[in-house]
Amino acid sequence: MDREQSIALIQEIYEAFNRRDMDKLDELFDPAYEDHSVGTPLPIPFDRQALKGLLQMYFTAFPDCKFTVSDFTLEGDKAAWRDRLTGTHQGELMGIPATGRSVDVSGMSMGEIRNGKAIRHYSVFDNLGLMQQLGVIPAPGA
Repeated sequence: MDREQSIALIQEIYEAFNRRDMDKLDELFDPAYEDHSVGTPLPIPFDRQALKGLLQMYFTAFPDCKFTVSDFTLEGDKAAWRDRLTGTHQGELMGIPATGRSVDVSGMSMGEIRNGKAIRHYSVFDNLGLMQQLGVIPAPGA
């Protein structure tokens, strides 16, 4: 895949997240997909079915959540990008009851594409910032 096709695939994945179209992920992710994202309640690596469950957890906690991606860097079959989650905490998240607070949390991702599909993903998400925005952990100086 060329640069534009790779960026289009990554954007299509995040658009599927925003549409809550988990069936589309079966088309966009290789059957052997592995996710090595840190800071999730899942053991690493996890597969696309586990990813769907993780996303559903976020959709329940933040029904209005939206994912965005930007700042792509690509080399061969590897890509890196920034991602962002915005939403309102309206449901339970890992035992944390709804707070009604808005969140805006960023992360850094890297992935590998094989045969036009996502095969591997690594991510670091600002979970500390998320917990501070939810009021679970005090912000510095608070």
